[in-house]
Amino acid sequence: MAGCNTLSTMNTVTLRNTNHFPDYELSARLIDTCGSELIRSDKRTGDEVITVWENSSDEELVMLWLWHNAEVREIYRLAPNTATKASLLTGMGIAVISEAQERCLYNQVITDQSVSETAVRFE
Repeated sequence: MAGCNTLSTMNTVTLRNTNHFPDYELSARLIDTCGSELIRSDKRTGDEVITVWENSSDEELVMLWLWHNAEVREIYRLAPNTATKASLLTGMGIAVISEAQERCLYNQVITDQSVSETAVRFE
């Protein structure tokens, strides 16, 4: 993947790793940058899928899990200039944000189709 130095495994997101994800508070200003309401997880999630998240920017990005009951949990920080492999579940509502720019970069529910691409890329 062009511009990225490493491919790392997102251990904090593997389904076998943990069941504790810290709460995360989103500002109203940041939510406004998502273009629409934050897309929450389906009430029941599905199968495990492997996803690749390429952060070719020079800033750290935050990946959030948007629970169906409106709770927001931080699940990983995407290091600058890296591609990261993550195990997620279909039906998970995921947002990726830039804290530095107070901007939402990704706001979707994970589906088989959304992960069929090689990687989700942020520049």
